[in-house]
Amino acid sequence: MNNIKERHPDNYFSLLGVDIRFNINTQKLTENYHALQRSVHPDKFANASDRERRLSVQQAAHINDALHTLKNPTQRAIYLLSLYDIELSEHNKSIDPAFLMDQMVLRESLSQVADKSDPFAELETILVDVNAKIKDTLAELESLFQDILSNTESSDVNNKELLLKQATASVLKMQFLNRLQEECLNKEEDLADQL
Repeated sequence: MNNIKERHPDNYFSLLGVDIRFNINTQKLTENYHALQRSVHPDKFANASDRERRLSVQQAAHINDALHTLKNPTQRAIYLLSLYDIELSEHNKSIDPAFLMDQMVLRESLSQVADKSDPFAELETILVDVNAKIKDTLAELESLFQDILSNTESSDVNNKELLLKQATASVLKMQFLNRLQEECLNKEEDLADQL
């Protein structure tokens, strides 16, 4: 597994002028995005040929995709894995069974929130737990990707593969947690609507 920059020189990180890493400077990312968008904005090509206008629109869309992907930690992690040719699957078996059991318990609790004497307090307890798990998983991903990206020695191929498997499992956990967080927020809206 050679260097990402060599394998993918035209990646989103390079496009937006930030280092290839999980923990990125979002302010710099946004500033670079705006500067890049100004340079390719379709309005600048109003008097250009149809081909140049079409290319401008395509470039602007590509830059928007890059920003959207890199700004979101889960999408950023998925993108980093894709640079190592790892595609996530809903049927991936690398998720810890204990984590899945914990998810089932949390979802069961969430489904019973409306039946509690203080549903908002119960929901808040679940949401605090989910947010803490998200924070822990983000820290785990940051550490794993730091190790993966700094692990460039060819003799460490087995170690990098293990780290990539762990990162894949953490990203899958993150997706579960993001969905559960969204379900909690939707439940909160449902409860508020019932008042």
